[in-house]
Amino acid sequence: MTERDWIQSVVELFYARARTDILIAYHFRNITDFDAHIPRIAAFWDLQLLGTTERELSHPFDVMQAHVPLGIKRGELGRWLLLFRGTLSEQTKAHPQMQTLSEAWDRKLTFFEGNFLRFFGL
Repeated sequence: MTERDWIQSVVELFYARARTDILIAYHFRNITDFDAHIPRIAAFWDLQLLGTTERELSHPFDVMQAHVPLGIKRGELGRWLLLFRGTLSEQTKAHPQMQTLSEAWDRKLTFFEGNFLRFFGL
């Protein structure tokens, strides 16, 4: 499994869970054709973790502005992080060769958590 394949699988598994989670699933109901959105999310993480992506990008990322309409609450951000880190941990155990990438991903999650807290005043 390549790093890009692993990133894709983590993203797919996480969002399959998030979209049915009792606390945060409602955020995803208004996104039409969410499955088509998954490669864009994977491309974002490719760029964050690998510095490049081979996936098609239709426009630049503005992560904070993209999330403004959602009105994310602090507890929802915490739930998102809990689910994401749980998925990441599970997939790292299944693919121990991705341990270093997983650790880098966890650091990026902490970085973005701080950005979200500041940007949204949470």
